[in-house]
Amino acid sequence: MINKKVNAQEIATDERAEQLLWNCLKEIPFVQVVKVEQRIIADPGKPEIVARIKVADRERMILAEVQPNGQVRLVREAIGQILKYRDTYADAYGLVIAPNVTPQSARICRQEGIGYLDFQGNGYLNFDFVFISKTGRVLPIPKQKRSRGWYSPRAERITRVLLMHPQRVWNIRELANEAHVAFSQALNLKRHLQRCQWLEDVNQGFQLSKPALLLDDWAGNYLLARSTERIYSSPRSVVEIEAALSCICQEQSIPYALMGFSAATRYDPMLHSEHVSAYVLSDLSRVIAALELSEASEKGNVSLWIPYDEGVLRGAKQFDHAKITPPVQTYLDLLQMDRGGEKVAHHLWESFIKNDWETVPVAA
Repeated sequence: MINKKVNAQEIATDERAEQLLWNCLKEIPFVQVVKVEQRIIADPGKPEIVARIKVADRERMILAEVQPNGQVRLVREAIGQILKYRDTYADAYGLVIAPNVTPQSARICRQEGIGYLDFQGNGYLNFDFVFISKTGRVLPIPKQKRSRGWYSPRAERITRVLLMHPQRVWNIRELANEAHVAFSQALNLKRHLQRCQWLEDVNQGFQLSKPALLLDDWAGNYLLARSTERIYSSPRSVVEIEAALSCICQEQSIPYALMGFSAATRYDPMLHSEHVSAYVLSDLSRVIAALELSEASEKGNVSLWIPYDEGVLRGAKQFDHAKITPPVQTYLDLLQMDRGGEKVAHHLWESFIKNDWETVPVAA
């Protein structure tokens, strides 16, 4: 007998997800579970798990997408796939399954009319006469992971550089020099990323193999609040404020970059914001005086952020007459902003980051 070796990327969903859905449905006394099956070979055009049930003599289909983690980016992608499946299965109910669904991801699922289940026992299903809501079960986090040690400012400099050049082959000294950190710091992070299987050794060095999963992990540990926000008001328009900010920073050699929504509107002109947000790496007094800004409460229209580390401005792009944070930094910041920041972050991922990372060729 010949045993054919199957590539790990071709193997279908972990059967635990199938069993999880089966167990959940069996708990509902008035639901008859006809079938729960997962696809045998991964096929991006078909649901990962299909369940057929009967509720009050009415047949219902549940289409589930399974993700390796419950971070916002992957949950958004799963929801997008489910919505595409509904073109074929119009009356089907969509479900996202992941090891641990974050509170933000759970909220997104509810808003989109999609259910979710995770391996910790959290879940939400809401269709026909079925309503299940289980919350409050938190995935235990090992003590060493609570410190966010792999995302200290210095470590983030390295991560930022790697994600800016996901296809580049590095050696430790080059990476340390590029990120402006010590050789030992670069080596320690490289070993950590190898243990996570997000980085691989290749000829002449090493290279990211799964940049998207590294970004997910960073997003889950990133804290925008480490930077200090100062809120001001100005009678000027957004265009006038941004132009004046750019002018004063260039004249006085002040490192800066528009961030958050202000950066996002440069990537996609269809986006609009009435609030100016920017990182400014200096004493703000000169900028405040030049822009004639007034101290304001939370209702101000200008936010100047003092970054927790100068690495935040690494890779800032010149766009027209202003500098903006690069896509990855903009994505991280938007995820933690109100007023629809998460949706804009997902749009940025889909339109300006994902395509560059879709297939990162690993050097032979």
